[in-house]
Amino acid sequence: MEHRVEGVPALHVLAIVSIKPGKLEKALEAYRLLVPAVKAREPGCLEYAPTRDEDLGLENQDCDPDRIIVTERWRSADDFRAHLCAPHVLDFRKTFSAWMERIELRITRELF
Repeated sequence: MEHRVEGVPALHVLAIVSIKPGKLEKALEAYRLLVPAVKAREPGCLEYAPTRDEDLGLENQDCDPDRIIVTERWRSADDFRAHLCAPHVLDFRKTFSAWMERIELRITRELF
């Protein structure tokens, strides 16, 4: 299903999160608590799904057992910006930063 706000395609975000060695279970538990809050409190969120690498043995595949990739879709850039400032997200980030090495964001829109 296509989601557009005033003719603009939904915003896609990939948050590529590198977790410190030995901290993956704590990081996953934090996401287990965050996901329902995001889905319940943020009407602009169309998708919010933490995922992990699935090793299919492909030559060009880059797998990392200490990486979480959050697949997100938002109705608009404003909805995504509001997400970044939401109290439950700010609380999550305070705790989560102890387990995270780094985060990289890829923010895209559909071309057609």
